[in-house]
Amino acid sequence: MTMEELATKTVMELKSYAKKNNIDLFGVSTKLEILEVIASFNPEKPKDDVVEEKKAIEKVALYSEKNIYWGGLGELKVGYNIVSKEASEKWITRKAVRIAQPEEVASYYGK
Repeated sequence: MTMEELATKTVMELKSYAKKNNIDLFGVSTKLEILEVIASFNPEKPKDDVVEEKKAIEKVALYSEKNIYWGGLGELKVGYNIVSKEASEKWITRKAVRIAQPEEVASYYGK
């Protein structure tokens, strides 16, 4: 809906429009104030974009020779573990942990 169309609406209709579009009116009550809030509204990213960003987090396969717990970082079990790139940079400082090659992980799981 354009601003010209919204300007013809009543205060109640504008409040209803704002509610349907998840626009917080911050306690404003006049038509002009409501129109200003609606005009300055920037919608958040759709949830699909958030999912895409989560998928984009880079993962790294590590091989651990033993079970290891690191407070604040988590734990690794004996064998292959998938962790974030940031966590992998910390884990590989341990003697019993190394980066696993994709081919070795694939062959372990029968691919």
